[in-house]
Amino acid sequence: MRVDVKKFLFIGLDRDRERFFGKAQKTGIIHFIEPTKAAYKQTPEVIERILTAIKVVRGLPTGEQEELYRFDQTDFIVDQIISLHEDVERCEEEERILKMEISRIQVFGDFDVQDLDYLEAEGGRNIQFYCAGHGTAEEHADTTELIHVGSESGLDYFVGVHTEPKRYQGLIEMKIEKSLSQLKERLATVYQQQAVSEEALKVYAKYYNFLHESLKVELNAYNLDHAQIQADTDLDDTLFSVEGWVPKNKRKALHGLLEEMPVHAEEVAIEDQDAIPTYLENEGAHRIGEDLVHIYDTPGHTDKDPSMWVLCFFALFFSIIVGDGGYGLVFLAVALYLRKKFSKAPDAGRRVINLVTILAVSCIGWGLLTNSFFGVKIAPDHPARSVSLVNWLAHKKAEYHLSHDDGVIQAWQEKYPDLAQAQTSEQVLSQAKPMKAGGFEFEILDKFSDQILLEIALFIGIVHVTLSFMRYLGRNWAGIGWILFLAGAFLYFPDYLGAITWVQYVGGVDVKAAAEVGIDLIGIGLPTAVVLSLIQNRLLGLIEITNAIQVFGDILSYLRLYALGLASAIVSVTVNEMAMGLPVVLGAILVIVGHSINMVLAIAGGVIHGLRLNFLEWYHYSFEGGGRLFKPLKRLKISLPPGQAATQEESQ
Repeated sequence: MRVDVKKFLFIGLDRDRERFFGKAQKTGIIHFIEPTKAAYKQTPEVIERILTAIKVVRGLPTGEQEELYRFDQTDFIVDQIISLHEDVERCEEEERILKMEISRIQVFGDFDVQDLDYLEAEGGRNIQFYCAGHGTAEEHADTTELIHVGSESGLDYFVGVHTEPKRYQGLIEMKIEKSLSQLKERLATVYQQQAVSEEALKVYAKYYNFLHESLKVELNAYNLDHAQIQADTDLDDTLFSVEGWVPKNKRKALHGLLEEMPVHAEEVAIEDQDAIPTYLENEGAHRIGEDLVHIYDTPGHTDKDPSMWVLCFFALFFSIIVGDGGYGLVFLAVALYLRKKFSKAPDAGRRVINLVTILAVSCIGWGLLTNSFFGVKIAPDHPARSVSLVNWLAHKKAEYHLSHDDGVIQAWQEKYPDLAQAQTSEQVLSQAKPMKAGGFEFEILDKFSDQILLEIALFIGIVHVTLSFMRYLGRNWAGIGWILFLAGAFLYFPDYLGAITWVQYVGGVDVKAAAEVGIDLIGIGLPTAVVLSLIQNRLLGLIEITNAIQVFGDILSYLRLYALGLASAIVSVTVNEMAMGLPVVLGAILVIVGHSINMVLAIAGGVIHGLRLNFLEWYHYSFEGGGRLFKPLKRLKISLPPGQAATQEESQ
């Protein structure tokens, strides 16, 4: 639910400034407005260091957390974590350099650099080391004076002994300052130092939760201080004034905040240039929907809250795209495990688990309605089909074609001659042909089911977009015309395409009669949309006619529900058929791997396209967005034992 916010001006004595902002932070209902020339306050170093320490500890193996609530120890713990992490990074960098150096000189073997210096001094010769690309030395230099040591990694290595230092075209001279054994000895020492630092660092993994609580303490202090500097001072610094937004339903809490405090609050007019924040107040499932809404954008301050709409349709779209109740059972098992594993998860974590549960139940429900569980084919007479919506519609469709003896049933009779004797829908749908991998393929039932799922996808799209128009009819009068247009298109186009819908085989409406009504609604809807847009928007309303293409394209976009669900189903069936032709063990492995991959792809498609249909097609007609989220000065809750929590509360 979106709640309107009101703009207030707060005026009080400067000596009460700190007390006022402290109570405001404790209450958490005022979004203070920064002045045009607000003083910039840099994030304190202590907060940045705690964040750095948290990032380091996050990468360590998890373990039991220590309940440490003495925040005066934060600096010491943070310093130790950062210092040890820097030691590890230094060791890693030195390790990288040493390995490169060892790789560079190992072709020359192990020798003492001091012995080399002695030979040069006593023998009066310069010993030089060279390298060049493979074959390059012979092209550019006389190598008869050089000793070829070997080749490695596409390079040739040489040693030269000269009376004077000498350079060769195409060769690079290599300086060797430490022997191979010295480098390896140093590398072993670095490994040891790194291991010691890493082990010491792992000890601090138990302070992960403590660091988060320490961060909250520092953020509370920083936010309070930052809010106070936003207030203006007047009358020789004796008064302070500040503006803020307060939700309309929080007036009582505001009065309680100002009790026994010489601070006056006055509601003031909202100006055109004000950036009005959006305040959403949701609980339960509505709060889960709000989380989904914020993935895309924040509603404008005049938008209706779309949270529950987005959640419901996202769950529906996700279940259709996944298209398998068996996968839903797997999701439900994961959700139950997460509930047990993270029983004390924070609010955001619990909402994620609840969302997984909702999606799992939706998938199971859709699986029951479509008789789809791990791609297993179910015979027409199986009891499980008694709860299937698609199966019921398929029977209605078969009865319609059978009773009308139309071209559809006649075409099937040519392929299945026994259909000429069929009297019931059960006899029509039970026609089957053998499959290569065993079992039977109920071709007519499968064909009708696919057509019904396609029809359902389009019908859902029409309903979804229609609801979007209805939500904002007050702002977009042309929506009335487009609703009529969509209803007419649904009734007319089946006749144009030579098809039927549930309007015919369930509602019993004649195809031609429905088409006539449909073309009338289209003829009424289009001009109605344009006329109403002209009345509301004047000359700009003329461009409303171009929205016909937009509306039509948006409806067709819902075909992705059918296409992605069909793709998932085909993969499931294919995996099962391939597994049946393999030995039991290999078949079981293929089933697990194949369905796991298909499940991952289905989840990705369900999330992306399930949200896309809400955020693009649906938002297009009932969402302005671009809002600024309501962010009140609020004290972050710190997890402390009951006794210490009370002490902490009193101190603040």
